Amino acid sequence: MRSPLLLIFLLFSFSICAQQPLRGRIVNKQTGDPLAYAKITYGDKEDLSKIDGSFSITLTEEETQLSISYVGFETQNFKVSKNVEFVRIKLTPKIEGLAAVTISSGENKANAIIAKAIARKPKNDPEEKLQKFNFKNYNKFIVDNESAALEMASDSTNLEIGTVINSAASYFSEKVSKFYYSQKEGLKEEVQALKTAGFEKPVYEILSLSVNPFSLYDKDFRIFDTDYAAPLQNSAFRNYSFKILDTTTTSQPAYVIYFKPKRQRAVAGLEGILYLDTETYAIQQAKAQLLGAIKLEIDQDYEYFPEENLWFPKTQKITIRPGNGDQAISVFGGVISAGTLQKKESILNNILAPGKSDPNLFLNVTSTNFDIQLNSNETLETSAEILVNSTAISREDSFWEENRTEAISSQNKFSRQRAERLIKEKEVEEKISFQKSVSTGYIPVGFWDFDLGKFFKFNNYEGIRLGFGGKTNQQLSDIYSLNGYLVYGTKDEVFKYNLGTAIHLNKATETDLKFNYTRDIVETGSFSYLQGKNDFSIVEPRFVNINFFYQHRTLSSGLTQRFGSDFKTELQFSKSDISQTRDYSFLLNGQEFSEYTLSEATFSFLWRPFAKFLKTPNSTNLIEKGYPKFTGEITKGISGVLGSDFDYTKFGLLVEHEIKRLNQSRTEIILEGNYATGDVPLTHLYHALPNSPSREGILSRFSVAGRRSFETMFYNEFFSDKQAMLHIKHQLRPINVHRLIQPELVFISRHAIGDISNPERHSMPFKSLKRGYHEFGIELQKILVGFGLGAAYRYGPYSMPNFNENFAFKFTFHLDI
Repeated sequence: MRSPLLLIFLLFSFSICAQQPLRGRIVNKQTGDPLAYAKITYGDKEDLSKIDGSFSITLTEEETQLSISYVGFETQNFKVSKNVEFVRIKLTPKIEGLAAVTISSGENKANAIIAKAIARKPKNDPEEKLQKFNFKNYNKFIVDNESAALEMASDSTNLEIGTVINSAASYFSEKVSKFYYSQKEGLKEEVQALKTAGFEKPVYEILSLSVNPFSLYDKDFRIFDTDYAAPLQNSAFRNYSFKILDTTTTSQPAYVIYFKPKRQRAVAGLEGILYLDTETYAIQQAKAQLLGAIKLEIDQDYEYFPEENLWFPKTQKITIRPGNGDQAISVFGGVISAGTLQKKESILNNILAPGKSDPNLFLNVTSTNFDIQLNSNETLETSAEILVNSTAISREDSFWEENRTEAISSQNKFSRQRAERLIKEKEVEEKISFQKSVSTGYIPVGFWDFDLGKFFKFNNYEGIRLGFGGKTNQQLSDIYSLNGYLVYGTKDEVFKYNLGTAIHLNKATETDLKFNYTRDIVETGSFSYLQGKNDFSIVEPRFVNINFFYQHRTLSSGLTQRFGSDFKTELQFSKSDISQTRDYSFLLNGQEFSEYTLSEATFSFLWRPFAKFLKTPNSTNLIEKGYPKFTGEITKGISGVLGSDFDYTKFGLLVEHEIKRLNQSRTEIILEGNYATGDVPLTHLYHALPNSPSREGILSRFSVAGRRSFETMFYNEFFSDKQAMLHIKHQLRPINVHRLIQPELVFISRHAIGDISNPERHSMPFKSLKRGYHEFGIELQKILVGFGLGAAYRYGPYSMPNFNENFAFKFTFHLDI
């Protein structure tokens, strides 16, 4: 009898405690348009409507007096019974008046206030006014289902099965951090404590999610990988319209300014209200919303420091729920924005999938700053933006109790228990590990990660290249890993292979000692940096049409080391035995070399000074790319060492820059220079990444465009020992055909110049680039599932006599993984 009695008691208690909310909508009586942020006064409480005019309040009295007011409309007062569930309130427009507002300059009073707020940003924005400051922060991150509470009360016997089947997601984490700011280094975070419910290993990736913008003073602010135009940026009047709603009557009164996006399809923006101090024009409080496929709500409160006459961010709450609008909005693995789809994979794709329609699902992030120290001299000695303390995941309960700014409620505890259960039941941790491997080009099977790039390829020399390869993962060992591949060409009928190992000397600094033996082919004149390269690609456009390779057998050893977060290096020593796949020989001192040995020492680096990093006790993870990015390499060929035939030196430098704009347009600039001096055979010189087969007819040369290749340059047409290349791509704002179809129009300009010393040393004819090579291209990318079309035209000194030969027609393929 005990369990039934307990169930009856729970049901009775729940029905007694439950309170029926009064829901409603406030609209313009004449037009029917919703009135955003209308003031609702009931008893001694106040609330505001949402941007669609809706509201939900809880009434405790049998009958309550409501007052609904909105600037420019007649105030409406009426009584409502506790039993009423929904009301539709129609306000009548009137001549606008706002006695409390004393600013009279200009036709739009709100614009005048905003202009003053923008002008006073250097005195009001903590990051502009203060040289240094620090504060502690408590953060709670929850993904759960509100219907769970009903399940707990009404069907406790079915709880475990029901929640696993019916819940779309569940996640619970807590974090205590200390933030350090200086105008030189920016805002850095030290994570002092971290709990992620249900995971055996800490989910550090959650720390890189841009959930909590520090303040609305920034030029733009980021929420879940989408940049929004801030309402107080210098171009605010281009992106937002403003309206005065009210003035507060507190000891430090504020103007209540409503802001609404003007160009939502062009520039991502939120709709909300700013409480601006009537004396300093500083932000006291802010609310912002976005309604669409996802309902997003942001509340920010600021604390006043009288000595500095400064309002400082204090608390922030972000809530996300499913919606039913037509805006292209997703949470993890996508964006929260309208008219844009900036793809970015996230570890939480397996926890909260975009497009879920469960109305009870919600995401809630609360963040509170405390122990705020203005003008403090404390600093955080790290080049990473986020540093995870080595004791963060093992903090005692006493530390949490001391640093929590709000207690863990019974509902929080239930959410945490559900997260632990569901993450285990759904094998979320295993899915995350699988997804992370696939995003880098591997499929994990037990202790072995299969390399997706080794299963199938095609080129003119090998024909179909079939095989398999990969590397061991941590299931085998944390100290070392083994790697290798075996492939076979159906046309040349030769097996190629690689065997190697990496000994992990220091995980925190990514210090690895590597040994490899490779027998394979390499494109003649190609150049690849040891650092900064990404071997995995779903499509390798140029590889298909390459027909000039050399064979090599290479034994190499190397040492990788990360210095700080943004500078990674590799030092490699190698010995290669080279032979040719076609009739080529290198002429030197009266001898012809078609087979030769090269011994090389190579130093390569990758420097990302503007990127942002997350540093954990065992790794350094990139969380925001940041540009420009620099990749460099120096190679010394040493004659006489291990039978090496030639002495030479090679240099390479690659600079990549990207400019992203709030209107979703993007400009990419790539500058590369290569230089070789000494006795260098053609196999180890440079080409400019040609990507056009030398066949008659435009359609016969139809192929897939590369990222930084010259689409009209024929294979084996040019070789250089010194060259410079410039690629400029400008992508216009995506064309919004459908939420899933948003093609991008891209204009491309490519240029190359170079030369070669002693061309007579090489037994085959080719051209130099000394007169400069130029081509112009246009692409319509991502027409459907990553596929698009493009065209390029060759002009200038190396243009061909016939239009046909100067023109290239291409497929484009861009797919983000």
